[in-house]
Formats: sequence, structure tokens, C-alpha cells
Amino acid sequence: MARFRMRNEAKDWFSQIKNFEHFKVDFDQYYLCLMAGFASGRSTEGGASSEMVEAFVEEYKQASRFLIGLLVIAELKTEGIDVSEQGAVRSLFKRLVNPQSPNHLTDEGMRRMNAYASGGYDYLAEKRESKPYSGEEFLRDYVQLIADAIVNAPTGLL
Repeated sequence: MARFRMRNEAKDWFSQIKNFEHFKVDFDQYYLCLMAGFASGRSTEGGASSEMVEAFVEEYKQASRFLIGLLVIAELKTEGIDVSEQGAVRSLFKRLVNPQSPNHLTDEGMRRMNAYASGGYDYLAEKRESKPYSGEEFLRDYVQLIADAIVNAPTGLL
């Protein structure tokens, strides 16, 4: 079964703020990267990564359907499928979503989710001059970086 994965360089990039009071679980950093990937329309595969968990952690279970929906929307945009193309939408949904799996994703769906988290890390690392050393400073910058991604990304999702 596919698992959530975080690039090793992303883990290192967050290392100075991993104990920030507002980060309760490691998945918080994955989520921040994932949202940056969705907002910027970036997805990258490859690179050394570490397995995290198989299913959404308790703190993110309520958001799991929302995140899966964002993945489906991102892939529709990536593949140039209009939501009115019911057959193509259904086919894409079947390729990505498996309600029977612990994370509600197929292996391909998990691979693509991880690719957006990886692409989001790329976006954040590229837009900041250095890795974050203060949680407060990072969150302040993060809000602006996401807003910029939404405005400037040609295939951005949000």
C-alpha cells in the first residue's frame, strides 16, 4: 500500500521549526507543502524521500476528503479535462480514488498527492532566500507565498 512520503531535503528544510508550537504532527509540514503544490500547480516526482504514514493522521482525517478533492481538481486541470466531460472525470476519479484503502487513494492517487507535496516544497524553497528559522516568520511568509502562487500560477488550483 502506498504511503504519504516527504522528501528528505524538505524534512531538513523544516528542521529548525519542526518543534514550532503550532506544528503538532509531522504531517503539518507535509500539508503545508501539499497546499503550496496545489496553489502553484507544481508537482515533481523523484528524489530521496521518507515514508510517513499510510492513512491521514487523526488531526487531518476531517480534511481528507477536501484534500482528495483538491487532488482530483488539480489532476483535471493538469490533464486538461473539463468537469463537463463526465466519462473522463469518472475515469480520472477511478484512477486516483479508492474508498476501500486506508487513505482513500489508489497507488497512483498517492503517488500524485506526494508529487504535489514535493512540488510545493520546491516552490517554497525556491521563493524563500533560506530555510525557515522561526515558525512565526515562516507562517507570515507562507501566507504571502500562497497568495502569490494563486495569482501567478498558470495551472494553480486554489
